[in-house]
Amino acid sequence: RAPRSRLQLSLASLLRGAMHQQQQQSEDGTSVGGITWAVLCAVLKIASLVLVGVKLEHQGVLDGGKRKAMSALAMEVCLPCLLFSSVLPDANVRLLLEGWELLLWPLLYSVVGALAGLVSCIVVGAPSQHWGSAAACAAFPNVNGFPVSIIRALGSALPRSPDGFSAMTFLAIIQLTDGMVKYTIGPMVFRRDLRAVKRAMLRRGEEHEGDMPLGASLRSIGSAHLTPQVSDLSDTYRRTNSPPGVGVVHGDAHISPPEQHHSRPGHHASHHTDITEFGLTPMQYKSVQPEWSRMDSGKLVFSSEPVDMDGQHAELHKPLLLSLDEQDAPKGLAEVVDQAAIRLRKLSKSSREFIREFFPPQVTAVILALAIGMGPAWFKKMLVDPDLAATGIQPPLGWVFGTTKQLGGGFVPLQMISLGGRMLNVVGPSGPLAAKGAAGPRGRGRLLRIGAAVGVARMLIAPLCLYVIASFINRTWLHGRPLAFWGPAMIVAAMPTANNMSTMADLIGSGRSISAASTAMQLVMSPVVLAVTLTALLAGAKYHLVSEAG
Repeated sequence: RAPRSRLQLSLASLLRGAMHQQQQQSEDGTSVGGITWAVLCAVLKIASLVLVGVKLEHQGVLDGGKRKAMSALAMEVCLPCLLFSSVLPDANVRLLLEGWELLLWPLLYSVVGALAGLVSCIVVGAPSQHWGSAAACAAFPNVNGFPVSIIRALGSALPRSPDGFSAMTFLAIIQLTDGMVKYTIGPMVFRRDLRAVKRAMLRRGEEHEGDMPLGASLRSIGSAHLTPQVSDLSDTYRRTNSPPGVGVVHGDAHISPPEQHHSRPGHHASHHTDITEFGLTPMQYKSVQPEWSRMDSGKLVFSSEPVDMDGQHAELHKPLLLSLDEQDAPKGLAEVVDQAAIRLRKLSKSSREFIREFFPPQVTAVILALAIGMGPAWFKKMLVDPDLAATGIQPPLGWVFGTTKQLGGGFVPLQMISLGGRMLNVVGPSGPLAAKGAAGPRGRGRLLRIGAAVGVARMLIAPLCLYVIASFINRTWLHGRPLAFWGPAMIVAAMPTANNMSTMADLIGSGRSISAASTAMQLVMSPVVLAVTLTALLAGAKYHLVSEAG
């Protein structure tokens, strides 16, 4: 009996230990099974909100104007309030000491993503004049809508750091420098394609004075060999869609009236240079662009001027228009003064736009929260004081903090429902994946192949490479950081291409079709891909990157 009793006691002790360990793991949600379930639930929550938007758009409740209003409210009001209310309670000097390295994360993932996109496109045989657009789309992930929604949905699966900092706070640090990197490197990479095409045109004996025509990066370098069917399609498009005296947006190219084309004496512009090899129509590539982009930042918060909410995209943004001939130099003093005043106003406007794009409301909110948190303690306690709130008494300005917290809670549903309405158009017959446009006999297949290569680079290759790099950095430099630190970094690394890249491509005049097609394909595949990649990355971060204290 004694041996049997000891054996029973041993088995019971092992069983209780296993159950206790399983209970602890299920409570903090950081076991592999817990992480998998948490990620799946987060993806399903977001997908459910997106489906609500799809349904409302299908029933006609939503349209372009209403989606734009929802997106503007989400990005300009709710997101800044969410970040402010998340960062302010945690804001102090220790936050920067523990997480300042994340300020460098955007530079790292943009370089790794660009290289991954470049290599992927070379493997699938993409023409060299499209490498820049592909690299730009693979370089910059979404850092606002999806990551914020996922972190909110994961909840306690991303526990706070030992010093009490939340994952949302560390995500806000990444967002501080993402825009600076994106809007300095991105345009340069997109313009690389324009320069490549211009060099090829010079080799062919063709040259345009002033700016390159719109969509030059998608003009076929060997377009003289296109089949007659493509030329017929281009001629038909011109005849049926070109108002008298107005240039036509043909796929990614801008077909201007004859008097707007310029060529050197002795050189004649070939008609075939007005054809795109696999360009999309404006309706197709604009369907991917967010209704309220980074270029619109601050118009709702930092300005009192009326905002156009009709939801209609402008036919052409001013930076995309072909340059006109320079006028003769002014001869009179009055004209000189007028010219100087005009240039001064343009400089002032460009400066305001620069500040507005680099310091949008969400970034300004984070900076403000950090400034208050690292300022006088008495002022921060006027807004948020946990000790005072525990007694049931609100601080003097607690209503301000409470209002921002309530508004911040509306970001995820507003943004995801708006995205759902846009998704119906993205996957519809007028979206970038539809068999339309001026693509030519093989153009659509080539476009989808390049878009798929960009998607694989952005959502699979780049996250894997970044995880390997993070492991190396962790061993040699950081020596273990909490999951609240590594979680947002890995989540951002796995995100699809930022929708603003389509808007940037439109502004630069290069890579519209590639950015639209690749972004659309990633949005469609995101639920499945993210469920796998986020589980792998977060589990890897938990068991290989996080310190014992985390």
